[in-house]
Amino acid sequence: MKSGADSRPPRWMDRFLEWYCADELLEEIQGDLYEAYRDRLTESGAAYARRRYFMDVLRFFKLSNIHPRLYTINTFSMFRNHLKIALRHFKKYKVDSSINLLGLVLGVASCLLIGLYVLEETSYDNFHPAGDRTYRLVMNMYENSELTVRSAPIYPAVGPALLQEFPEVEAYTRILPFGGGVYSRRDEDGGLVRYNEDKAVMADGSFFDLFGFRLLRGDKDKVLAGKNQIVLSASTARKYFGKEDPIGKILVRRGQDEMTVTGIMEDFPKNSHMQFDMIYSLASLDGFEELPQVWGWYDFYTFVRLKPGTDRAQFDKKIAVFLDEKKKEDYKKLSQREELWSQPIADIHLHSTGVSWDMGNNGGAYRVYFLSAIAILVLVIAWINFVNLNTARAVKRAHEVGVRKVVGAQRGNLIRQFLSEAFLYNLASILLAIALLWLIIPVVNRFFDLELSLRALLTWQVSAALVGLALLGGFISGGYPARVLAAFEPLAVIRGRFVQNVKKVGFRQALVVFQFVISTVLILGTILVVRQLRFMQSHDLGLNIEQTLVLKAPTSGTDRADLQKRLGLFREELKQVPEVQGMTISGIVPGIENFNIGGFSTRHTTAVLSCYRVRVDEHFFSQFDIDLLAGRTFRRDMPTDSFAVLLNKNAVYQMGFESPEAAIGEKLDPDAEQPLTIIGVVGDYYQKSVREPLDPVVFFFSPDAGSYYSLKIKAADYKPVMDKIQKEWDAIYPDNPFDYFFLDERFAQQYANDRRFNTLFTFFALLGILIACMGLYGLVSFTTEQRRKEIGIRKVLGAPIRRVIVHLLREYAVLLTISVLIAFPLSWWLMQRWLDNFAYRTSIDWSIFAVGVLFVFATAFLTVIFKSFEAARRNPSGVLRGDS
Repeated sequence: MKSGADSRPPRWMDRFLEWYCADELLEEIQGDLYEAYRDRLTESGAAYARRRYFMDVLRFFKLSNIHPRLYTINTFSMFRNHLKIALRHFKKYKVDSSINLLGLVLGVASCLLIGLYVLEETSYDNFHPAGDRTYRLVMNMYENSELTVRSAPIYPAVGPALLQEFPEVEAYTRILPFGGGVYSRRDEDGGLVRYNEDKAVMADGSFFDLFGFRLLRGDKDKVLAGKNQIVLSASTARKYFGKEDPIGKILVRRGQDEMTVTGIMEDFPKNSHMQFDMIYSLASLDGFEELPQVWGWYDFYTFVRLKPGTDRAQFDKKIAVFLDEKKKEDYKKLSQREELWSQPIADIHLHSTGVSWDMGNNGGAYRVYFLSAIAILVLVIAWINFVNLNTARAVKRAHEVGVRKVVGAQRGNLIRQFLSEAFLYNLASILLAIALLWLIIPVVNRFFDLELSLRALLTWQVSAALVGLALLGGFISGGYPARVLAAFEPLAVIRGRFVQNVKKVGFRQALVVFQFVISTVLILGTILVVRQLRFMQSHDLGLNIEQTLVLKAPTSGTDRADLQKRLGLFREELKQVPEVQGMTISGIVPGIENFNIGGFSTRHTTAVLSCYRVRVDEHFFSQFDIDLLAGRTFRRDMPTDSFAVLLNKNAVYQMGFESPEAAIGEKLDPDAEQPLTIIGVVGDYYQKSVREPLDPVVFFFSPDAGSYYSLKIKAADYKPVMDKIQKEWDAIYPDNPFDYFFLDERFAQQYANDRRFNTLFTFFALLGILIACMGLYGLVSFTTEQRRKEIGIRKVLGAPIRRVIVHLLREYAVLLTISVLIAFPLSWWLMQRWLDNFAYRTSIDWSIFAVGVLFVFATAFLTVIFKSFEAARRNPSGVLRGDS
């Protein structure tokens, strides 16, 4: 039984219905709506019932149901009259009206464009069924009670254990991101179709049950249930099979594993943090049956769906201590512990800052917050611009107001008239802004690699918001000008003394100050964003990645002995290419996420330190120009180097050594059966972007095996060199595609989101100051019109144009100075908050403020000088004769 409060719809909805509905229809319509509300309340709950009741109230808001008092002939006639007057004045004052409308169009278009971007960013992974109950499990790792890592992948045993021991868990699935490599098949003509696939993963059979990715072919409960089963995206299926039916066909992975195609899935939507082209069954993994007992291999992304009504906060409290029981013996030995927590799947894209080893390059909530703030501020600037321009034009419409008042127009009628005009301007600006977006969105999408669409504006929620925006804009931008115009005294206006009624310009000056506070903050923020991006891109990485061509190592059809033989042959052939200055092999290259991590101990500390592990050959450090701080690098002629390691400087100090030299000869894991000898220490370098802190790294010697071959190229034209290298590759590795990338370009991809944010921020900041200058132009127009007699007298008395302009500039110099003084501390605080998102950041110094102030003053003064020069050039005799 629902409570009394729930059994009736919200009172404000009822009042709206009673306000507009005709008396003779109210009882019938309201009764029907009440009955439908109670039925929905019982079947679907209060929230759904209220939402549908609101839509029904709006649906009945039509002419046949409206109370006669709301649509009298006089009311509609008056509105038509207001529309005619607005159009007449638009034609009469084309320049002023066009500037007025342009400012609103630019402001609204900016707001809508940023709104579309925000809608896209906040739409990630919100399409999954029961998405509000679907969570990713994240693992916090502590060493000596200090949080060191937040890991997105966790142990494979967690999912099955939670399903068995926690009644709140309805289902789980695990994803293992190690499905990449060369996939191939023989076509009908016997030719080999092969590609190197990066977006291939392994997953549990429950994958398509938990997520909302659409399966085009196959049964979602069976496609990943057995061994050696694979599901392809639609585009990947076309790539391998063309128009053939791929179901039941065989793909060969790495020249060894035969996978049967059991399903075809729709290409993953861009608004998902998961982007896979291939998914093959986790049951294909060797040792799959033992995974529920594996608590030491944290490479599995694990998602759970909780049962309806589960309290997530209580669930998180329970799983936080879940691992204490499972791994208590390990915790005693290693002085570390781990705890789990759940992250809503829809939060992953924007709220994963600080989470390591994520699936992709996620966004950041701070970007959305900052751009949303910019959208609102630019729109506010546009509204203030409208107020200033309309107030300036009030002088020109004073006689019209005076005549209307003399013939009987009331103050309220005039206010309604000018509010109607403001509403029409705002409505027109929204329609024109949508038309402008329709033209520029394809360009914006290509330039920023986005998928914005105007379809997002077609929902009833957004449409209602746009109507509300027009009404709000009408009241905000038209309220003050309407009051100013309606306050004119008719006799004073007709006698030409109306200027005395509008001398109080303090409010308009305050608006200009507010505009330029916003503009100054935006400009200073733009300078900082540009500087931070340049800092990250030009910061010393600790190694040289220029002119480095990276080849993905062969994975198909090569056992270890054969690989060494072919690798030696490839090295020899490359020596015949003079542009190739060197080659090195490694398990990872900078700019690629390193998932290889391990724990190491020394005699200096009882704690186990988690470090990244990197396998390299003897040329790695010299080719990448990584500084050797102490000891030596690996040597192929030293058999003992198989049990030797190098450390980076960060690892040296975290392991408790006093200096790089002190670490040489020491042992890692000294109590192990085969301890590792430290033979050298190298300088720190950035494996990921400068946004991330430096990590401890342990290097191992692996001279003939690795995932990447890095070639140092020295050539003016890369195309002939690439052709030579590919020719040798195809001859030596015929079963492996020639898959490559340039290292500096791949590393720079990490800054794609920052570059996009930088460009957006800069564009809208400049647009904001442009609109602010348009508002300043309006206020200067008002001032020069008001003071035209004073200017005329000064010229008659011999003042040159230059002195008249300087006299007018003084007032605006004071306003801009006030704006800057307010904007400085606000900007500094916002800058500090934004820089908190970066581990390594640029400094905030006086040059940022100096450049920003110069820019703001220059643009504002040019605006004032332009209009003041126009006023100062007028013939003083004509001005004084007109005021006499």
